[in-house]
Amino acid sequence: DGEAAEDVNAAFLNLSFESGITDHLDIRYGLSEDACLAHLKLLHAIQSMKEGVGYTDGLWNLWDDRGKWALDDLRADADWSMIRKLEKSNAKTVTKAGHSRIREKRWALFVARAVDRYEAWWKSLGENDMLTEEDMADPDSYKFKKFPTSRRLIWEERMLPPLDVLMILHTHMLNPRSFLEDAIRYGLGTFWASGMPWELIHQAIDADFNYNVSNKGKKYWSALTGRRWRNRKDPMTRVVKCPFCQTDNEVPWTTCGVSREASNEEFTGLIGSGFGDGKFSHKCSSCGNENYKELLSLSKFVTDASALLEKSTPMPGTILEPKSGRPELVMNNKWDKTPARLSMNAVRDMIQETLSDYKKIRNIDSDKGPFGRYQIHPWAGISVRKMMSRYWLNFSPFALDLCAAVMRQGVFIEKMVKIDWLHSPNARDTMSRLITKYDRFIQIMWKHPTKMVVPTLDVDLAWHTHQLRPSHYYYYTVSKTAKFVDHDDKIDEDKLSRCFEWTTKTYQSMFGEVYSECTCWYCERLGKVLGISNNDKLSDTFHASGGAETHTSGTSAHISFHNAVKTRETEDRKKVTARVRARQRQWLEQEYKKAEKRAEKKGRTLPPKKDYFSLWGTNYTVYGPYPFPPWFAPGIYYGWDPSVVHNGAGAWANCAAYTCGNGSIAAGSCGGPGGCINGNGGTCGASGAGCGGGVVGGAGGGGGTGGCGGGCG
Repeated sequence: DGEAAEDVNAAFLNLSFESGITDHLDIRYGLSEDACLAHLKLLHAIQSMKEGVGYTDGLWNLWDDRGKWALDDLRADADWSMIRKLEKSNAKTVTKAGHSRIREKRWALFVARAVDRYEAWWKSLGENDMLTEEDMADPDSYKFKKFPTSRRLIWEERMLPPLDVLMILHTHMLNPRSFLEDAIRYGLGTFWASGMPWELIHQAIDADFNYNVSNKGKKYWSALTGRRWRNRKDPMTRVVKCPFCQTDNEVPWTTCGVSREASNEEFTGLIGSGFGDGKFSHKCSSCGNENYKELLSLSKFVTDASALLEKSTPMPGTILEPKSGRPELVMNNKWDKTPARLSMNAVRDMIQETLSDYKKIRNIDSDKGPFGRYQIHPWAGISVRKMMSRYWLNFSPFALDLCAAVMRQGVFIEKMVKIDWLHSPNARDTMSRLITKYDRFIQIMWKHPTKMVVPTLDVDLAWHTHQLRPSHYYYYTVSKTAKFVDHDDKIDEDKLSRCFEWTTKTYQSMFGEVYSECTCWYCERLGKVLGISNNDKLSDTFHASGGAETHTSGTSAHISFHNAVKTRETEDRKKVTARVRARQRQWLEQEYKKAEKRAEKKGRTLPPKKDYFSLWGTNYTVYGPYPFPPWFAPGIYYGWDPSVVHNGAGAWANCAAYTCGNGSIAAGSCGGPGGCINGNGGTCGASGAGCGGGVVGGAGGGGGTGGCGGGCG
């Protein structure tokens, strides 16, 4: 048995990591088979940790016994299709679904606390050497212009953080422009340049995916951050400074937990009002004013604006050149407003009012339009949008809501564990193949800079692994594409499908090989409908080779949809998009029927149209090949819903009018950070809705450059 176990683990037991001279133009100097295998090993350890947290009954007084009552507050978020389905089910099904929801809540709290612990660690790494506007004007500054050339930090074993904090760092790095921006602002050049310490991580994770660090390392962590080594050992309260009177308030992480002996009436559901709950609310012990998460976002904005005025610290979202994603001189703007119910909506409205008045614009950095009217310069408007995106749906000190990003990333991690390349006897060959495929993926970006290039799961693994070495990834993508390619983790699910179709067609045309080595009906059908004469031959060759037998729909390199989200639109916006979405669904239905006929003709069995997504032991039916993660109850999460973007004029988290012209910027309809402007000025919104309109508005459409990111025309 021991020999068999060793044989199964052979692919990842003895890994080596080169640390010599780096060639930024050669993909092999930044990405290796061993790095990909070490990355998979880390993903398995994270998944093991997640399951350990979710299935720990009673953690934070969240008991499985409450299962049958855990669905009551679903009505607060009105997922009526799920509610009706559950109400028609028997009591056992309802209880099981409730158990799943309680487990998800435990994990959501754990991740919220992990982000807080990561923040403490992040701030301990620097010397409070924040970026200034003077640094941005200095062409020789290693704090800004020359930041990407920073020397690398030499990691030691004692410097490794706890696994939950390492998980947050992993997600932060997988948002390359956000990670670069945050590192520049906080002066963490050597930390950014060093990337993931793969050799130390490989040594710390054993064959059973336990994460083991020396006592010396644990003591070092606690001395550095003031936190306990284990997440669940940290206090169950958090200090929140009241934005009104600056008093420190100690607030609970959750109000959802009740003792096992408590009556069922005392269990108030899983949304809660604690700092780590879905609807944080706390009255200040000093001034009596209510603190809530929307106010915390505005408080972050006021704090950053004050730092700009008093210390010349640039605002988040304004330091990277919007088109290239590189550190270049950009504009700064500042505002102040105190409405009755404070939130970022008020700031957005004030910006919108200012930018709609050409007389006010004349006093800002501006250009004259074609009719002699002053209009804000396109890049200035984009900088405003990028700056605003740092506050919508985010009250952390980072460029994005890392808690929501971890939840989305969890979908990819689960797929990697399910496919389990790590234990394959051909693991190393698989890693070599996907690195080659990823290099081709970058070539497509270079040839089609205005298109969104969507990865399959195997490409995404290589892409993610490369991003975990930020310095090489930066120079490699800049040298290949003339911009620092971002990785957008929020794209509308319908847009993801359309751009995946384009990517499949382009890849197979350029390289003469099957792009998605997957036998699900969707990937099978794409080869037929894309209009390439040899696609049938490619598909038949793939099946004849025996490859299809090892790439079943559940364990294959399908489209990577961990970044797929649902667009929550205003009623006016729905009128515009409803017909388009209905047509897309109709097309999928038609193509499935055609795929059935083709499979029958070829003597093959087509996998069923519907699939199942398993969440903590409960299976949920998923229709379609690229579903947004079917989060069971969005109201339970710290911060905001991780699987939704907002769209439509005036919608929550949408950008101010007159600041459009480049997509992939706002937290709402304009997508995640990054992106480009195409040749005719059209926008590249990652969520696929784009704002258009306004003085700077372009042709609309698109997705942020690069992948899970670059726009599809």
